[in-house]
Amino acid sequence: VGYSEPNAGSDAASMRLKAERVERDGKKGWLLNGQKTWTTSAHFAEWYWLGTRTNPDDKHNGITLMLVPLDQPGITIRPIWTMGDERTNEVFIQDVFVPDEYVVGEVNKGFQYISQALDLERFTMFTFTPIKQRLDLLCDYVRTTEVDGKPLREDPVVRSRIARLVTDAEVARVLGLRVVAESMKSEKDGGPPPTVASSQYKLFATEFSKRLADASMDIAGPGSQLRVHTEEAPMKGRAESTYRYTVIDTIGGGTSEVQKNIIARRGLGLPKSF
Repeated sequence: VGYSEPNAGSDAASMRLKAERVERDGKKGWLLNGQKTWTTSAHFAEWYWLGTRTNPDDKHNGITLMLVPLDQPGITIRPIWTMGDERTNEVFIQDVFVPDEYVVGEVNKGFQYISQALDLERFTMFTFTPIKQRLDLLCDYVRTTEVDGKPLREDPVVRSRIARLVTDAEVARVLGLRVVAESMKSEKDGGPPPTVASSQYKLFATEFSKRLADASMDIAGPGSQLRVHTEEAPMKGRAESTYRYTVIDTIGGGTSEVQKNIIARRGLGLPKSF
């Protein structure tokens, strides 16, 4: 998926990758020039779901989605390695021709399609099960570990923190179920997508996931800084890995600040903060 650009991250409607109307070898289509960034699967994907600027005079009604084969000349993919040990990419597009049959939906309606797709992405990219697995791992560690000859489970500070995490996990789970329920209702009745519910889930779940990683590092002590898959590390180094990666989760699919603005504007009728 190619939405983000160096100057169009949280504000996807600011994308500028240029699509000019042309005709090549008797076929009508679009000539693309520009750059995308944070395209995580570009180095092994075969097709690119690309947001392009087809009308520079209309910010929200001048974007068109296109399907672009990634094996054609004019496309350069360069790796970017994140703090979570994940490869993402920047993609450079120079004089790439896309025929009309590869345009997705209506011309200049792409931002509306992107907005609807992001509602589902914010839920499907950050599902509850992996978060619950990390919580279970921490609970098992607390249940079976001793520190200075005393069971960690008897420490009142640790017990209080675990109780709060378990409570927050239940909140995240129910928020996720609400997204599913509203999505099913929307599909059945033809209503709007669960925009506010998706943002509420994404905001709470990813921030909770980060709090869970912080707690895992604090409770496990200095040994939690050992890298993942280190056998002698607490929880085999899982805490260190998730501590780094969960920060990224609060950014991908729309930052926590973006989710707050969506909730404020569409859920509460308040003005946006930027």
